[in-house]
Amino acid sequence: MEFKTFFEQFKERAGRQDLNYLKETISEDLQAREIRNGEVVDYHFEDSISGWKQAFDYFAEKDMEWIYTDHSFIQLCDDEWLAAFWVSIYLEGKLLESSNLFFNSYRYENDHWKLIRTYIEAGVETPLAVKEACS
Repeated sequence: MEFKTFFEQFKERAGRQDLNYLKETISEDLQAREIRNGEVVDYHFEDSISGWKQAFDYFAEKDMEWIYTDHSFIQLCDDEWLAAFWVSIYLEGKLLESSNLFFNSYRYENDHWKLIRTYIEAGVETPLAVKEACS
């Protein structure tokens, strides 16, 4: 599967809160870092799955939509791509003031794309383009 086709599927399945899909797609060797309010947190596969589950549980009974704003795609080598994108949240009829900026690296291995690295700037101001589109 071409990377950009996979990435569209990844966004759609994550947006549907498909935890089983994420367990299959996130590498067990994941290397991850999140920066929130200047605090650095490094984590791996189990923490990532736990974080996804907590988010899905929190939003389960709420009227929520994830808004992806793709920024760029960079082919790192034959079987690796980096995707830079924003995730904003539209919750209970309102756009949240903060969003997360992701830099995710994916590798094609054993006939599947896997998330192998992620760097997240969390809780930063929602991009103006998203604000304008949602107003």
